[in-house]
Amino acid sequence: MKWTSIFIFLFMIARPVAAMQIEADPRTISSFMDKSLTPALDILQVTTDISADNHLLFRVKTRGEQVDEENNDYVLLQILHEKTYLFLLPLNKTKTEKALVYEGTLDPENHKLSETSGKFTEYNLPAGFTATRTVRGAEFTIPLDWINYAADFNFDAYTIQASTPGNTLQIDKVYDQARKGRKEEKRYSAITLLNKICSPKKR
Repeated sequence: MKWTSIFIFLFMIARPVAAMQIEADPRTISSFMDKSLTPALDILQVTTDISADNHLLFRVKTRGEQVDEENNDYVLLQILHEKTYLFLLPLNKTKTEKALVYEGTLDPENHKLSETSGKFTEYNLPAGFTATRTVRGAEFTIPLDWINYAADFNFDAYTIQASTPGNTLQIDKVYDQARKGRKEEKRYSAITLLNKICSPKKR
């Protein structure tokens, strides 16, 4: 009985430490599984890396895939870097619709996307930007020369339902957010983020 109590106590201490270690690493967002969502809408993880051709690479992983559904669902990568940029790719694997990029502003208090975020204006794709579907997710690449290394840099990912009238984006529904349920993350400088990405990850 005594040993059982000790193990429970140690487990309770270790859990917050482990969570702090995950959140302290700006390269990765580990998202909570939400079984109330369909697998394609449930984000599990967002990771960053540097590609072989020197692009900043973002991988968004979901619990499943969406095929042959008639809706306007998207996986969205949000980047906060001087402005707010939203990079969208249709979730439906059968759609040939191209990736879109929008620019706008969010509530400065929390920087979170919501149905009341307003309309975002379509933005010209940076040279070298790509977005592709992957198995259970999407991959976004951004050229390093697009980044202002003196400015802060933060990112998040969402699955959403949206409409795109004209050259604007209207958020109709937010299904999931990678950082859902967490307080606003510390914003790192772009150079700090890139240094972290290039450093070896602890195993």
